[in-house]
This record gives sequence, C-alpha cells and structure tokens, in this order.
Amino acid sequence: MSGVWEAAEARTFLAARRPDLRVTGIERLAGGYWNDVLRLVTDQGPLVLKHYRAVMPGTLFPNLPDAEALALTRLQGLQVAPDPVGYWPADRVLIYAYVEGRAWAGDTDSVAALLRRKTGAAAHGFRAVPVEPAAILAEGEALFARCQDAPLTRRLLGLRPPLAPAPTRGWCQQRQLCHTDIGAANMIGAGPGLRLIDWQCPAAGDPAEDVYTFLSPAFQILNLHPLLAASDRARFLTLMEDADLTARYPLLEPAYAWRMAGYCCARMQSAETAEVRARYASAAEAEADLIESLR
Repeated sequence: MSGVWEAAEARTFLAARRPDLRVTGIERLAGGYWNDVLRLVTDQGPLVLKHYRAVMPGTLFPNLPDAEALALTRLQGLQVAPDPVGYWPADRVLIYAYVEGRAWAGDTDSVAALLRRKTGAAAHGFRAVPVEPAAILAEGEALFARCQDAPLTRRLLGLRPPLAPAPTRGWCQQRQLCHTDIGAANMIGAGPGLRLIDWQCPAAGDPAEDVYTFLSPAFQILNLHPLLAASDRARFLTLMEDADLTARYPLLEPAYAWRMAGYCCARMQSAETAEVRARYASAAEAEADLIESLR
C-alpha cells in the first residue's frame, strides 16, 4: 500500500497485520506533513498508527521510520515517550500508545525533568550529528547554499558566528539519544506526565542540541507557540543539573542558531503556501535577532 492513508487503508492494514485488534473508530490527527497519523479507538485502548509516506535521510530533520521505532523501544519505561505497540518496516507502519492530554502549555521545569529522564536511553545505533561548532556551521553553510539572494539571506550570512574555543572539559564526551525537534507541538501532557512524541528524526549527539531546539525562538514560532520568557531561558540550563552542559551550551548556541536560520531561509523560499513561507521568514528573523543578542 502506498500514497496517503485514510481510515480505509488503515483498516485494510490492521485486518492483515493485527486481526486480534478490535477497532471501533479511526480519526486523522493534525500535524502530519510527511506521514499519515491516525488515532485508533481499540479494545486495547487508544493507539496511534503512523504510516510513513516519505523516508527522507540526509536532511536536517530526516524522516526515519526505523529510527523512530528503535527510539520508542529504547525509551520504554523511562516515562519520556509513548510506548511502542508494533512496527512493520516493509509496510512503513508504526503503532504506539496514544498520549492523552493537551499540548505543552509553558512549564519549563517539566521539560527539564523530561530531558533528564531521557538520559537513561542508550544512543548507539542512531545517526550521529555534529557536536562541535565547526561541523554545525558547515551544515548551516550547506543550507544557505540552497537559498536565493535576498535581503534576509544577506543579513543572515553576515551573522555567521566565529568559531568558539573549546570549553575547559572539551565538547560532548558522551553522546546521548537526542530528539532534535523539541517544539511545543511535540510535547503532550504536563508535570511528570509530560511526553515527547514524533521521534522520526532521532540522533546520537550532544544533549545541548535538544536544549537548543526547545529554547530556540524559531522552534517556538514554527510551533505557533509564544516565545519563552527571558527568565525561563536563563534558568533552563540550571534546571538541567549538568555542569558540563551549562559550560559548553553558550559556545554552541550561536552555531545552532545560525544553522537553524539557514534551514528557515531555505524553507522560506521553497514552502508551498504564502502562510508557511511567512512563518519561516519570521523564524529566520528571530534566529538572526538571537545571534545578534549573543554577540
């Protein structure tokens, strides 16, 4: 089966692969761009069926079904992500438990606690992402190479950060499992019940990358969430309770921000609708402002 999946395709799949599952309702969930995401009402509780329409390696935010299935397995029991139910790689289908609750509403303490819980997951077997500024900036350069000449592009190119010196204890010494896309829409629940969903682009990297994606103004804008207060940004590293992370994060943040600005610039020029293009332009401007404030 290929193409867009609706309820009929899901029922055909379930009849063949999970005939034991009694399904009484199927509804499409909002937010799936490269994937079809359906909520199943079943005799085993509410579940999510994700059908991957496009497998996209080699981008800043790849769509990797095998990696998402592995991530959910590694995170099981850590109270970080939905529990996996089954994965059928030949069909490009993953089923996992539906997380009840509303999208994250602004409690930064709960996010820090979630990220601390995540450190218990093994990172081997996932794609490796850069952990030093030079390699992060190189990814940004590749993204800017795809951008057309425009005033915003020129402004961002002029803000390329200089290489930061290595911190006293060096860059990340132990890679961890990173989500790499911690926008507000990817967090459901509150307090100890907060869960991180949509693990289709996990990586082995520096936990600073997940801290950045959460604090980044671009990620907040793209997730239609208000920007974090300066006080919340300032205290978040303290909440992480990791002295080495606290020391190296300010040295990495400008590189992360410039790379994200390059991604937003490229998407601003390639997105299909004017509304989405405008949102990416706002996100790129916000990253430019952040880089200037960090100088």
